[in-house]
Amino acid sequence: MKLRDVFKKLLSSPNIVSTEPIYEQYDKNVQGNTAHERGAVAASVITPFQDFAELKDAPEGKIGVVIATGGNPNLAKISAKIAAESAVMENVLKLACVGGEPLTLTDCLNFGNPEKKDQMGEFVAGVEGVKIASKNLNIPIVSGNVSLYNESGGKSIPPSALISVFGRVLEVDKVPSQNLPAKPGMKLVLLGARSENLGGSEFLRVCGKEDSRMPEINYENFKALAAQVKSGVEAGLFAMTRPVLRGGLGIAAFGPVKLMLPEGVSIPHFLFSEDLGVLVASDRVDELMSLGGIEIGEIIERDEMIIEQAGEVLASINITELGETWENKLRDVV
Repeated sequence: MKLRDVFKKLLSSPNIVSTEPIYEQYDKNVQGNTAHERGAVAASVITPFQDFAELKDAPEGKIGVVIATGGNPNLAKISAKIAAESAVMENVLKLACVGGEPLTLTDCLNFGNPEKKDQMGEFVAGVEGVKIASKNLNIPIVSGNVSLYNESGGKSIPPSALISVFGRVLEVDKVPSQNLPAKPGMKLVLLGARSENLGGSEFLRVCGKEDSRMPEINYENFKALAAQVKSGVEAGLFAMTRPVLRGGLGIAAFGPVKLMLPEGVSIPHFLFSEDLGVLVASDRVDELMSLGGIEIGEIIERDEMIIEQAGEVLASINITELGETWENKLRDVV
């Protein structure tokens, strides 16, 4: 399958398309406390404490509360435990992308019929996954809820743990956008390694393939990545931060860019594996390279996404056409 066709399938997938048709339906600026709206940054940021006298020593209007929510049922079809762990990690990474420090989490556990051994086993594994992640990342669980008996025709839904992580941003003015800057020539840098494991990825799902080999979980590496991103936000290193999630690096980088893939890497794995990482845009590439970042391209002044490897153009994708699909797909059902 050609790369353009893969991108078209991914950008029209319900798991990747823009969710703006959903959240535009409600007031997302209640009381005027919204500092950075959903969609503009990697995790929503609000400033609810501006009138609290006990915070008089804090910079006025600068402390923000960050909220990130997510989960991946594709992983849950393979392992309820790993899906739950990954859901916690995904949202911690979203917080890091806005300079947030995670403080607590809540869960919504959606599982099948506990009267059936296999489905009860999935529930136990999902709970264990949330526990393991919260302990390794030192985030207390303060609340949660469980929805059971979710099945149709005797078949359970994927054992899905949806997680919300709440945190704090000390200076909301430093939160970077997740939109590509209108600055041709600005470099793109990837933080976080890619692997050759595609199990649970949206890429395999839209291609009608299956593989049980998932990205490995390494909490020490992940904590180092999250700390690196958070510190970079606080230091003003990034003009943009986008977490690499559903669809992998290819979807995170979609826009008017030239991607230059490292020589020797597997194209599907490098572009579409869903190992947690962050794509950043920055003028301070040398500093990022010293931190282990990989320069993978730059923003261009053209209405296309160009993907190259070893000087060969692998694809030239019209971003307006596919971008409209991504933006409007949910409007057919919302």
